[in-house]
Amino acid sequence: MITKLKIHNLKCFDSVEMSLNNFTLLTGMNSAGKSTIIQAILLAVQNVTENGRFPLNGRLVSLGQFSDVRNFIRNAKEFEVEVSSKNNNSVKFKFIENGQEVKCEITNDSEVLIDYLHQKNHRISYFSSKRIGSQDLYLKNYDSYLNFGILGEFAIDYFEKNKSTQIEDYLIKEKPVGKTLELQVNYWLKYILNCEISTEDISGTDQVRVKYKYSNNRYVRPRNIGSGLSYIISLLISVMSSKKDDLIIIENPEIHLHPSAQSKLTEFLTFCSENGIKLIVETHSDHIFNGVRKSIFNKVISKNNLSVYFCKLTDDLLTEPVEIFFNQKGDVENHQRGLFDQFDEDLDEMLGL
Repeated sequence: MITKLKIHNLKCFDSVEMSLNNFTLLTGMNSAGKSTIIQAILLAVQNVTENGRFPLNGRLVSLGQFSDVRNFIRNAKEFEVEVSSKNNNSVKFKFIENGQEVKCEITNDSEVLIDYLHQKNHRISYFSSKRIGSQDLYLKNYDSYLNFGILGEFAIDYFEKNKSTQIEDYLIKEKPVGKTLELQVNYWLKYILNCEISTEDISGTDQVRVKYKYSNNRYVRPRNIGSGLSYIISLLISVMSSKKDDLIIIENPEIHLHPSAQSKLTEFLTFCSENGIKLIVETHSDHIFNGVRKSIFNKVISKNNLSVYFCKLTDDLLTEPVEIFFNQKGDVENHQRGLFDQFDEDLDEMLGL
């Protein structure tokens, strides 16, 4: 649904327009603007949901005061975020400091896009890099806006309630495995980490119990399992529960994962994107980046359904998101210095080159 993002005078951005594809990957140096791109989208969702009552601070994103987020290099007196759909309908958000308050003016020419952005319709999910770690028990969810929680804290409850639900056919890679959420999540979990999940509603409480097992062994408590598992389970559950054009924003999917698991997780994400789920992924991992390249090579995803941006700072400390292009084999056509080339640089130094 959202195919374009415009940012004007927000933090380190001057005026930028970006295409948001089925799979959009954000890379770049620290403090180069990747998170600001995500925050711009979350500001749009937050202000539609709250009707502009809390312009900069809310449940999805909390940015502080106007002076914290305006582009001070340009001495900006206001900043704007605009999101557009594939038919060029758009919703624009203008943020202005009004005395001691910040005002958000929303200009809308698409009720459909407004409905898409509103959290009550559950079309957009966001997973922070601060996702919840290993726990034996997870809280049940009574939040009407968040199916999975920003930290993934409600994903286990969602899974328990919906594990017998049939997922969309276009998200099923191996149909003989079965069509339920439980079977498909376990299919991918076993492929990525050779593991399976089991959940149980603890009757009479506000909690759900979870157990995992490796390699067809016995089930064990999550606290006796590697941390990476707890960090990706919410991603698997949310993506497999989605429908075409739903948007899932993920910060650092690679957290606590071995390179092999990172590559396989990327295969999962690109497979689902190729089949209609929109993903925006921020990463510092060359294994995620190369996993995308491998997905192009193996025809898991078409390069036409992919947008990769390398965020770098100009000499005047403004963000320039450079779009990275690939050929049909997944080779980078316009390499940028700093784009996951540290391995080569370190090796050259060790070899005295």
